[in-house]
Amino acid sequence: MIIKCPECGHQVSDRARTCPSCGVDIVGKVTRCPDCGEYIFKDDHECPNCHCSINAAASESEVMVPSTQDTQNTQITPSNPVIPTEVELKQPKKKSRKALWSAVIIGFVLALIIVMLGIYYAQKTQMENELRAYDNAMMSAEPAVLQNFLDMYIDAPVAHRDSIKAHLQVLMKIDRDWENARASLSKSALQLFIDRNPDNVHVREARQMIDSLDFETAKMGDSMESYKKYMEEHEQGYYYDEAKNAYDRLEEEMVRAAQLKAEQDSINKAAEAAAAAIIEEIN
Repeated sequence: MIIKCPECGHQVSDRARTCPSCGVDIVGKVTRCPDCGEYIFKDDHECPNCHCSINAAASESEVMVPSTQDTQNTQITPSNPVIPTEVELKQPKKKSRKALWSAVIIGFVLALIIVMLGIYYAQKTQMENELRAYDNAMMSAEPAVLQNFLDMYIDAPVAHRDSIKAHLQVLMKIDRDWENARASLSKSALQLFIDRNPDNVHVREARQMIDSLDFETAKMGDSMESYKKYMEEHEQGYYYDEAKNAYDRLEEEMVRAAQLKAEQDSINKAAEAAAAAIIEEIN
């Protein structure tokens, strides 16, 4: 009878000493699995095809298992073998296909699970990145940062995008107010911008401009009063030292003028006294 070699699967006679393809021993060394009907080695404790446990005692006494109803009660021994039918020979193939399809389905399900997990973690990471970017943008006073969020996170939640847009409009209005205040060169306009936007990035520049405008006003007055007023309002001003020097100069000039006036008054008094004495002698 022609069987399949349990080692290499090639067809071989069950009475052959060895398999002509792989050289494994055949005669007296093989039997059929009582569960799936596949030809296996007698020494196997488990069927390689269906993984059912093999009764060692039955393996030693049985060479082949009949598959037809007519031979169910026939004692199978090496001297009374039963030739398997064509249906029996095809049965292992059917079960092999079933096992193959099961493996394919399991593999597909596992691959689908992996893909779904990948999508889940990718979406989770995207959401976490979007939330961090949203928090940073809402705390920023730079319009470019907010616009970058809108450009990068097109699919962000509508509430987030609306909040960013509203915040951006506020910042753009502040920028327009700053440009108008700077162009006006008006101390009152610059001070109003500072009062309305104390935390804005342009506040420092606005204060510097006010400092310059007040010093120019002090120089135009060129008096101790005008320089004193500047120093009182700008103790940390950029032009404080220059204003102090101008104040000291005017103070020295005032003292010198007072001294000259005092000397002149003394001379005039002396002259008047001398003239009075002369007049008195004449009389």
